[in-house]
Amino acid sequence: MNQPIRRLAAAVVVAALAVVTAAMPAAAAPAGGNGQFGLTPVPDSSGVVAPYFTLTMTAGDSVTDTALVSNEGQLAEKLKLSPATGVTAGNGGSAFTQEFKGCSGTGCWISGLAREVALPAGTAERVPFTVRVPAGTPPGQYLAGLTVESATLPASVQVGTDGKATARAIIIERVTVGVAVTVGVLSRMTTRLRIPDVTGQAIGQTARLNIGVANTGQTFTHGLGKASCTVAGRNHSFGVYAATILPHGQAVIAVNAPGLPEGVSMPCAVRLAYGHGLIARWAGFVTVPVAPRPRIVHTGPGAYSLVPQNGIPIWGIALFVIGGLVLAVLVLVLLRLRRHSRVTSGPGASTR
Repeated sequence: MNQPIRRLAAAVVVAALAVVTAAMPAAAAPAGGNGQFGLTPVPDSSGVVAPYFTLTMTAGDSVTDTALVSNEGQLAEKLKLSPATGVTAGNGGSAFTQEFKGCSGTGCWISGLAREVALPAGTAERVPFTVRVPAGTPPGQYLAGLTVESATLPASVQVGTDGKATARAIIIERVTVGVAVTVGVLSRMTTRLRIPDVTGQAIGQTARLNIGVANTGQTFTHGLGKASCTVAGRNHSFGVYAATILPHGQAVIAVNAPGLPEGVSMPCAVRLAYGHGLIARWAGFVTVPVAPRPRIVHTGPGAYSLVPQNGIPIWGIALFVIGGLVLAVLVLVLLRLRRHSRVTSGPGASTR
């Protein structure tokens, strides 16, 4: 594997109850423990803990290994475990999906994993699992994972407040450790990184190069290099780092490029070193589009909207204005009807 897959410990907001509610005291502590748990490979005979599992297998074989689940907090924890499927993150690097859902891809290679463990404070438990590579799997490197989180839904916590209102969220702490599986002989595998395209983008006042990368080889790989563009005879260079890209994976590496003008087609080149002395190159013309400039549109009596210039067609703005006028007319009609109702139903009013 060209780059270690790091052990992930993510606090995932699964229910951003961005509901504004009446202010109330925050919960004293999440239910079911304090979220201080870990998941690693079992230490070797010298006490060294690997950052992730690495297995070399052949198609159709199975291997049993052991993970260590630990409760490092001061409260008892009931934890649930799940296989996970390794994927390439959208901006590069390894990520995991399908935790606590129906398995897919490499996540289905893992079996025999305990669904839950109960750990007193300050203890750990060995949890065995089996990896079985399906028959007929092509040679290459593959990524699965093991994920652990609290089995009890934690209480919501306050994440923001504004006067008499507050926003609360349920935050689930989750730890995932990678299971990297090499199927076949690594030395016989190809390592190949490609740069299909490069496009320009304007984020506010900042120019950006979006560099597409694709791993068309059989091994994990990453790239390091630079992008350069020439404007009016002046060369602008920017560092580029593409984190781990899994085989058959692709990502878009965003590189801030201050100094590049908007609306100008300019020659650019990208060079990424990867593997053992391999180089991926791209050259072509890139245009950073002109960022839309916001403008204020009068949409009704006392009503204004901030919209991007050229971002909404004329007919769309016309609808805004017409809608505002219709709303204003309806309000006036309702007010007059209400006033008329008060007059006709007041003291001394006659009815028929």
